Amino acid sequence: MKPECRLDLSDKQRNILRKRREALMQSIGNGIALVVSAKANSGPAGYRAAFRQDSDFMYLTGCPETDSLAVFIPQHPQHKSILFIRESDPLTELWNGPMLGVSAAQEQLGFDIVLPLSEIEKKIPEWLTHADSIYWDAAPELEFYDVLRPILQGSRLRRNGAEILNVRDVIHELRLFKDELEIESLQRANDIASRAHELAMRATRPGLSEFQIQALLEMSMRYAGSSQLGYPSIVAAGANACCLHYNINNSRLAEGDLLLIDAGCESNFYTADITRTWPVNGKFSDEQKAIYELVLESQLKSIDAIRPGVKLTELNDLAGKVLAEGLIHLGIIKTSLEETLEKKTHKEFFPHGLGHWLGLDVHDVGRYRIKNIERLLEPGMCMTVEPGIYIQPGMANVDARWHGIGIRIEDNILVTAQGSRNLTTCVKSTNDLEALVGTLSTAPLRDALGFDLV
Repeated sequence: MKPECRLDLSDKQRNILRKRREALMQSIGNGIALVVSAKANSGPAGYRAAFRQDSDFMYLTGCPETDSLAVFIPQHPQHKSILFIRESDPLTELWNGPMLGVSAAQEQLGFDIVLPLSEIEKKIPEWLTHADSIYWDAAPELEFYDVLRPILQGSRLRRNGAEILNVRDVIHELRLFKDELEIESLQRANDIASRAHELAMRATRPGLSEFQIQALLEMSMRYAGSSQLGYPSIVAAGANACCLHYNINNSRLAEGDLLLIDAGCESNFYTADITRTWPVNGKFSDEQKAIYELVLESQLKSIDAIRPGVKLTELNDLAGKVLAEGLIHLGIIKTSLEETLEKKTHKEFFPHGLGHWLGLDVHDVGRYRIKNIERLLEPGMCMTVEPGIYIQPGMANVDARWHGIGIRIEDNILVTAQGSRNLTTCVKSTNDLEALVGTLSTAPLRDALGFDLV
């Protein structure tokens, strides 16, 4: 029997996809919107690289295939949502696996009509005739650019300059507010990633390499049901943690080091983004503990302040003030709080922002300002909260006992009508971390592999 490509979407999933399409069409009025899939890329030696669907396309269609085009026409009397997709091809399926095909897509995805790609150049000019505006992403590297550009430009000239607008601006505003299905997926991704971080803590001991801990972490995410990572894992021991996006992951874990891991996985394309920092030997030094508890205090106070109506700059200022006060108290910063905040001295130790939007992409879409006015938090927004302190090796005017300490703590927070909900369930108190680190025996894995892990 020929293998089938089945998406197994529930009625709930199809209903939410329909609502998203309706929301897009309400936003474009008497326009027409064209949304393209991601391109398939070739890997080494001609192998097909792993494919991940374009997030905007996935958000509206639920279709995981390349070479696809979705069209939305609010004013069409019969076909308001149309999907163009590849027809099933035995040779392509022989090499790359089952394809969805036109009939299966029509059955499973809930579009008004599904057509083969060969119909694009015939149908789209017809539909453009009465559109006041055309929404699409005109980036030349995107799928179907060479086909669509002359069609759209020709229609624009014939209609005396129909306005062409960026469809992503509309979609990104919709994506900023998470629906029920998105929240469920974000929670599931966080549950899996939280347990994976805790497994990494339990497996940590001096002598292992960063990439060995990375392997256990990522294996556990996949084994728990996540099909892919949300982004490349950062596994940074010792002073490597002072490099914000370190991902070489090939150093040894040494006695007295801290280990910072920033890693997340996807569930239904939605990613967690979690960071934890813990002592390799299971015991914080006095200096490490002081910095850790300061970062944790900053994070907890920031999370507690999240609610509708708050500005992100207010949260950033709060987190920065807590860190500045603590660094002054520890003698690391030697100026007054007023001078420190005015000169932003604390940003030498906390050089990034407090967080970012989270969703289908790890740095998710959605404007932070509207017409140059900072937007307020609203229910349904999801964001990270990730304060950190990084004291570079050899940092001038800082006592050497603090050098090389890099700590970040990151949770994923959903804004609710009542305040906020923390989706991240991974332990983070110093007592819980010290109790967990090094408690997992790697002997069974060593015996199964037939060689020692260090």
